[in-house]
Order: sequence, then C-alpha cells, then structure tokens
Amino acid sequence: MDDFSATLKTVQNVFLFFLSFCLAAWALLVDYRIYIAGIMLGSIASMISARFLAWKINKLAAAAIEQSGRKVTLGFLTRAAIAGFVGLVAVRYPEHVALSTTIVGYFFAQLATLVLGILSIRKSKK
Repeated sequence: MDDFSATLKTVQNVFLFFLSFCLAAWALLVDYRIYIAGIMLGSIASMISARFLAWKINKLAAAAIEQSGRKVTLGFLTRAAIAGFVGLVAVRYPEHVALSTTIVGYFFAQLATLVLGILSIRKSKK
C-alpha cells in the first residue's frame, strides 16, 4: 500500500503543476479560455475521482484485513456521478467551458498514473 500512496502523491504533485500551467495559459491565451477551462474542470474532476477511489481501496483493504464480512464497494456510482456532473456543467455553460476538452481532461489522473507506472517499471529494470 505504501507504493500506491506514493504513486498517488506523485500524481497529485503532477496535477498541481499541470493545473498551475493551465491557469497561466488561461490568463495569457484569451482566445482559448473555454478550452483551457474545460481541461481544468475535467482534470479537477479526475483528481477528485482518483482520491475517492484511493480512499475506497484503503477502506476495502482495511475490511479485508479485519475480515468483518461486510460488503465494501469501490464507489463506481459516485465516480460516475462526478463525471456526469462535470459533463452537465460543460453542456449547461458552453460559453465558458468546452465539452470536448472537459472529456479529455477527465482522463488526466488515469493517464498520469499509467505514465508513472511505466516509468517506475523502467526504473526498476535498470
């Protein structure tokens, strides 16, 4: 579990750097503000979803260790509701947020985790 927590912390640091880059781009590139706002909204939702999933995994691991027999889910409906809410915001306010970049931004945490995993595998093989 320590490896999982370390990876999530690294993803969070990458996310904060990416978000600060997006804020600077949003301030400087006036013509592309709706697209950058979509990326920011999607990536924020992605990070919230990733943190929620990490919390649920830790809860599942604790339930497995204590063997209480109670059912613990991974919260798919909650994470789907987060994605749906973000999509709804993008559809409701198209003059402020682009739906296409919101959808792209929603995959930020998953792609960052994948890239970090590949890099750690390559690092461990050397």
